[in-house]
Amino acid sequence: MFQALNASCQLSNQTISNRLTQFYSSQYVSASVTPVQVLQSQTQAFVAQFISSITHDFLLSISTIRKTTQSNSLLAGQFTNYYLYTPSNNYVDSYSQSYGNCNCASSATCSLASLIYDSKGSKVLFIVPGMYIACYTIEALLQSNLQCFYNETCINQIQSYFTKYLSMNLTTLDVSLLVQFHMNSTIEDLVNEFMVEEWNSSTIYEGYYKECQPSKCSYSYQTKNGLIYIITTVIGLVGGLITVLKLTIPRLVELMRRKKEETRSETGTTKFKNKSRFVIQMSTLMR
Repeated sequence: MFQALNASCQLSNQTISNRLTQFYSSQYVSASVTPVQVLQSQTQAFVAQFISSITHDFLLSISTIRKTTQSNSLLAGQFTNYYLYTPSNNYVDSYSQSYGNCNCASSATCSLASLIYDSKGSKVLFIVPGMYIACYTIEALLQSNLQCFYNETCINQIQSYFTKYLSMNLTTLDVSLLVQFHMNSTIEDLVNEFMVEEWNSSTIYEGYYKECQPSKCSYSYQTKNGLIYIITTVIGLVGGLITVLKLTIPRLVELMRRKKEETRSETGTTKFKNKSRFVIQMSTLMR
């Protein structure tokens, strides 16, 4: 199971490395210089999309492996799902393993707590906390957790049963390094988060601005005008308005006066013409 855990970690690291290479090769194009707040929000969205995409693809691969293995009833190398026997010399038969009331023929997720027996296999010496055996190694791994390896007593207890066969140099895991996971978080919980405790990203606006090298830059800002500025502005407007009125009103009055005189002159001329015409007509009739 620890080999499977190590393989999962290596696969996660390699996948992240490959996808980061693709991510870093992508280009960011903008018609003008992007403000720092907008750039930060956009990069956060890019990173969130990257994490979601890579995690989804990783989980899809694991799900495909699990379903393919179960649907085809592939034989596990440790014979944890099926056991082979020879009822006769002519053929080999198999029967499915059971874990409690669960049978591997009907479900690949059957599991039991991991036990350490005596040399005769008849007496249970120790139940390893958080560790399980299952139909397939990957199922046992996903259901297990590492809580025992945060406890030095638990590690020493396990080591005491293997001193005759191998030498192990184990160090307890540091619980203070946990951020979003817990001691009893299952390996499946870790896999669902791509086995990443925390994603760290940073946006360097100076690098973006230097890379773009704009030919010119303009900016605007909003301010509140002070009382002195408002008073001087009003006085200036009033003074300017008075000057304009001094220049325009006399000319307008003169223009209106001329118009009025021209109108009176035209009216008198019209009356005189009408009166002369009447006199001429009367003289003609008297003839």
